[in-house]
Parts: sequence; C-alpha cells; structure tokens
Amino acid sequence: MLRTRLPSVVLSAAAAGSVLFGTALADEVFRPTAAVSLPNGQKISSFDISYVDPVIGLYILGDRTNKAVDVVDTGTNTVLAQLGAGAFAGFTGNNDTSGPDGVLIVNHREVWAGDGNSTIKVIDLFSQQITHTINTGGAFRADELCYDPRDRIVLMANDAEHDNPAKYPYVSFIDTQTYAVLGRITMDGTNGTPRATNGIEQCQWSRRTGKIYLNIPEVNGPGNDTAPGAVVVISPQEMKIERIFSVPHDKCAGPQGMAIGPDHQILLGCNAPSGVTATNPAGNGHYSTIIIDERDGSVIQTLDNESGADEVWYNDGDGHYFLARSATPAPQPSQLGVVDAEPPREDASVPTGTNGVKAHSVAADPVLNQVYVPIPANAGANVCSTAGGSDAQGCIAVFTAPHDDSHQAYNR
Repeated sequence: MLRTRLPSVVLSAAAAGSVLFGTALADEVFRPTAAVSLPNGQKISSFDISYVDPVIGLYILGDRTNKAVDVVDTGTNTVLAQLGAGAFAGFTGNNDTSGPDGVLIVNHREVWAGDGNSTIKVIDLFSQQITHTINTGGAFRADELCYDPRDRIVLMANDAEHDNPAKYPYVSFIDTQTYAVLGRITMDGTNGTPRATNGIEQCQWSRRTGKIYLNIPEVNGPGNDTAPGAVVVISPQEMKIERIFSVPHDKCAGPQGMAIGPDHQILLGCNAPSGVTATNPAGNGHYSTIIIDERDGSVIQTLDNESGADEVWYNDGDGHYFLARSATPAPQPSQLGVVDAEPPREDASVPTGTNGVKAHSVAADPVLNQVYVPIPANAGANVCSTAGGSDAQGCIAVFTAPHDDSHQAYNR
C-alpha cells in the first residue's frame, strides 16, 4: 500500500489555507537543495508533465524512461512508488506516440495519466493498480489534462492528431465518477472553434470563474508557431467554447504552459521567439512571456526575460510563478524561471541544463514551498550533484529559497 503523510499534510495545508502571499521581496534566489534519485540506479532521461497534490503531500512525474508514473513524498523527498511500471508506451522515439504524458491526481486518491496510444490510465494510489483504461479515440497520444473538481470532469487534449491527415487535435470531457467520455471539441475551425495548426497545450480550471482555459499554440498557421496562438475559454457544464482570446504574437509566440495566478492573472509560457514568421524564422530576436487577464485576455504584464517555457506552475504558498524554460535561445542554458506574482516582476532564473537539454517540467508544493524540476541525465549544469545526487543518473531536483516571500504573507 502506498503510504502518504495525509494527517500531517492536511494540518499543514489547513494552516496555510488562511495565509497567502503579499508584497514580494525582489530577487529571491532559488537553488537546488535536494535531489530525488530513482531506485536501483534508474536514469531519468525522457519525461513529460509533473504535478503536486499538497493535501496528501505527493509529487508525481510522467516518467517515459521507465514507463511509469513516479510518486515522491514531498515531506521526505523520497520515491514511494513507480505506478503502472511497464504498462505505458515509454519513449518510442516519436513524441506523438510516447507516454506517460500529462499526469494529475483526482480526489487525492487516483492518478490519471495520458499514454502514447490515445488512452488514459487511471491508477488507484492505495492499491497501486490500474483500475480503468479510457480510450479517447485518437491515433496518437493523449497528452495534457486538467481537472474541474466542481463538475467532476477531466479535460484531456489529444494534441498530436494534426499528424493524422484525417483529423485535427481535440479535447475530450471525461466524467471522473463513471470514467465515461461525455463529449468532444475538435479544433478544426468549424462550429466556433479555432483551427489549431500546431497542436493543443496546457489547460487549467479556474475556481474563480468555473471555466477551463486552454492554450492553442497556433491558429490558422503552417504548423511552426509563425502565426498567433489563442486561449480558449470553455464551459465544462455545456462542453462548449464561450470565448477565444487571441494572443499577441509580438509578445507571446507559441503559448504552451499555463498557470492560474492570483487576482485575475493567467501566466502563459511562450515557447517560440516573438514575431517569428515563415520569411523571418528568427523573429524579432526577442523572447518573452506574458500574464493575461482571465476576464478579457488583455495583457497585464510582459516578462521580457522568460523565454522558451513549456510547463509552468503557480505556487500560492509563496506567490511565485515557476517556468520550465527548456527552449531558451542559444547560447543560454535551460533555466528555471522565477516570477513574483504581485506585482508581476521577474526574479533571478536558475540554470537547469546546457542549451538544448529539455528540463521542461515543473511543479511546486505550496505547503513546504519546494519546487520540483526533473533534470535529465547528463544535463550539463551539475544540478543533481550540487544537491547530492548523480548528474549521470539524473534526478528530480528540489529548489528552495532561503528567504521566500511567505513570511510577508497576509490574508486575502
């Protein structure tokens, strides 16, 4: 049986629930302070999305190298289990058929993980067994997903169907009680949908609005982020698109990561150079990311130095956004971007690997204010060895700041 530290974490989370963040200190410096190594000398080379459930004190990672979902206790920073080991596709050499992909925890007891064969595997945390395999009806991977606990719906994106000449990428609505697929929206440019020409990326549910927000990296383009993307606002109850926010291409090209922040903020992780076009592949030489207003899509803040983000995360424990900046422009190394949320401003980024190394996943525990970044084997930045692990094996690096913002917190 998988052991969790539920009682202590619930108490900690309850205490933290009345304390959020306030005015931030500028330039908190995060550094790797622990390295989580996989058992039996297993390497971490290929992986996808990660997720933290602070109520039960667990971090999970879609580990393609070992064809499993790795489960880490955030209190001890040790691996508790590798769920579904061998049942996933692993890294096939083709990103569109590899898995596990997106992962999350539903109701603090089930892991939901997308796989390379268009299925979602549901794994019980207590029995550690796969209890359901849900077919989303595509030819390629079931990728990123998000959870609406109010309506008990998971939204799953099949982002790679653009590789199938007969289909466009689509999202599926799945009931977390019956495990049935309730409906689908295909992003083909008809029936009020955007024509998604470079896949679908991260989605998030907002408890403020009750809506699901979904990144479309490119609309009506050639498939290389040279055309503007969009954020789609979806009603989970009606399973339809309510609004589409166009993302300004000169500020954010290729929106991939998404994090719901405080007030009305949504941070978009922008993966491509701004202003890039088919005739100007270098763009304007400027990389940035943005924070938009969830009410109308307007840009609240442009962050000029947060280039190449894939997965992004908001930690309400210390009021920071964290960005896995894996596509930074050469010769910059891959970095962990750090941004204060109130007011939005950039803190110091932390190198996570040499340029080209895909340290593209990040999640944070808001109770302990620990940030988890998987570091591939031989990433070149000595992150794992600095924190007591092995650079040759790779690790899940744990970043903390000696003086984070949480001590200046106030009740909201």
